[in-house]
Amino acid sequence: MIKKISTTNLRLKMYVYDLNCDWTNHPFALREFQITSQEQIDGIIKAGIDELYIDTDKGVDVESADEEKESPQKAAGEKEGITKYITKPLFEELPNAINVRNEAIKVFSRVMDEARQGRPLPMSDINYTMENMAHSLVNNPDASIGLTRIKRAERYIVEHAVNAAILMMAFEKSLAYDVSGLMQVGLGGFLMDIGKAKLPHYIMEKSGRLTEKEREIARQHVQISCEILSHTPDIPDVVLQIAAEHHERIDGSGYPAKKSGGDITLYGQMAAIVDVYDSLTADRIYKKGVTPHAALRQLVCSRKPFDQELVQQFIHCIGVYPIGSLVALSDGRFAVVIESDLKRLLSPKIRVIYDSLKRKYIDTEDIDMAAQEESNQVKIVDAVDPHKWNIKPEKFLDGANYPI
Repeated sequence: MIKKISTTNLRLKMYVYDLNCDWTNHPFALREFQITSQEQIDGIIKAGIDELYIDTDKGVDVESADEEKESPQKAAGEKEGITKYITKPLFEELPNAINVRNEAIKVFSRVMDEARQGRPLPMSDINYTMENMAHSLVNNPDASIGLTRIKRAERYIVEHAVNAAILMMAFEKSLAYDVSGLMQVGLGGFLMDIGKAKLPHYIMEKSGRLTEKEREIARQHVQISCEILSHTPDIPDVVLQIAAEHHERIDGSGYPAKKSGGDITLYGQMAAIVDVYDSLTADRIYKKGVTPHAALRQLVCSRKPFDQELVQQFIHCIGVYPIGSLVALSDGRFAVVIESDLKRLLSPKIRVIYDSLKRKYIDTEDIDMAAQEESNQVKIVDAVDPHKWNIKPEKFLDGANYPI
C-alpha cells in the first residue's frame, strides 16, 4: 500500500516509494529505496522534504515501525563486506589522471588506424591503459571525471572513446568496487565505436548534420564494431554487449535490433546513458555541447528511452554539478566545481573565479558549499554555459599541464 507520511515519522526499514520532490532537490541516487540508516533520514529532512510516500508492502508501516529494531549483528555483518580503497586527494591524483588520459588518446588513435587497415587490435596496450585508468578511478574519480570536460570538436571520436571509458568505469564503481569489473566496462566504452574506423571518410568528417541515408550508413558502425570485437581474442562478453547495445533504448526506439526493456543488458543500458551524456556535452563541428547539468536534465526529462533508476545512479556517480562545471552563485560570481560530495549532491566544493557583474576574473576562492550550508552565505543558483562567457573551467582545476 502506498501511503503519504510526514518525514518526521520516518523510521528504519521503511521503504521510500517516492521522495515527492524534483531530483535536483535531494542527494539520493534513487527515488525508491529502503531506509537502512539514520543518516538517510537526516539527509531527507535536511533536503527540505516535509512529506513523502512509503510502500508498506515492501517495508514497515508507521504503526509497526517502532516495533522493528535493527539487528546489531546484521548491521555489523553488512559492514564486513564493504571493500575499502585508499582515496588520494584530487591535487595528488590529477597529474596521474592527465597522463593516463593522454596515453589513452594516443592508444585509441592507434587502435583506429589498426582497425581501418584490418589489422589486429593492440590489446596489450589497450589493457594496460584500461588498468591504469581503473586504478586512477579508484584513487580519486573526480580527477578523471573532471578531464572529460575537455572537449575539442576536431577530436570528437577519440575523446568520446576515452570519456566513455572513464564514465563507464565511474558508473560501475558507483555500483560495485571491483577493479577487474572496472576494466571490463571501461574497455567496452573505449571500443564500442571502433566500427567507425570502417565508415566512409566523408561521413565521419562531415561539417553538418547527416542526411537520412548517411545516418543509416553511420548506424552500421554497431555491426562493424561487433564483427571486429568478435574476431579479437579474449574479448569479454561485457564488451560485446556494450558495443551491440549502446544505441538500444528501453522503449524500443533504438537500433540496430530495436530491443526493449529487460532484453537489453544492464551494461548496454549503462552504456546508452554514458554515450548520450558525453555526446550532449561534446562540441561537434556543427554544434556546441550543452552544460553537464543541462545534459543530465535531458536524460531525466526524456524518461522513456532510459531506465530512470540507472539515470539517477549515474547522476549520483558524477554529481548534479559534475567536476569542471561552471556555476552561477547567488551573489553574481561564477565558480568552477572542483570536487563532488556524493552525500550532498547540491553542495560540492567550488572555486570562485569570475565576477559576472563586473565581467572580469577575480582572485580565486575555494568554498565548501556543504560546510557553509548552515550560514547560508552564498548558494549555487544555476549552471552556466562557459562558451557564452569564453571561460575554460578546466583551467581552474587543481593540476598543471592540461591537454587543452
